[in-house]
Amino acid sequence: MTGMLPIIEILEDCETDAKRAQWLLHVPSFVFYRSQVDIRRVLRAAGFMQGVELLELELSLLLSTRDGDGQPPAQIAMTVNAMRGFMRSLVRKGGLQ
Repeated sequence: MTGMLPIIEILEDCETDAKRAQWLLHVPSFVFYRSQVDIRRVLRAAGFMQGVELLELELSLLLSTRDGDGQPPAQIAMTVNAMRGFMRSLVRKGGLQ
């Protein structure tokens, strides 16, 4: 037993960047916060720096101060959505081409 959540062990078992991207798109947001150190370590060990970037962006979104309407800063939300789009494309293509 590694001490990691089973869902992080699933990430560790991913063999391609496309599978890691798919995992990042499906994991509950709370897991990003709770297990950020383990996720970052796994992604870096795999050399998936785009995944590390998405992790950092998701954390920024989670921790950002909301405006009066409860919305996160527009720039952070747009950047996260753009990176999620990149990850969806990566999943569709099966990896970086």
